[in-house]
Amino acid sequence: MPISTPKVGEIVRDLAHRTADGEPTEGAYMETLAGLAYLRPAGGGCEWTTKPEHVQRLDHP
Repeated sequence: MPISTPKVGEIVRDLAHRTADGEPTEGAYMETLAGLAYLRPAGGGCEWTTKPEHVQRLDHP
């Protein structure tokens, strides 16, 4: 579980999924349900899931 749960709509990094450039995928946090964090692209689109421990807030050092 993340140290602090992001707010709904907050842009976060998904450390388990990478872009073509190898950077963590960023998306809007939607909720955590049944042990999975739900994210969606910032511009809209299909949600995806990841483990909550893979969610990193952008203000994380």
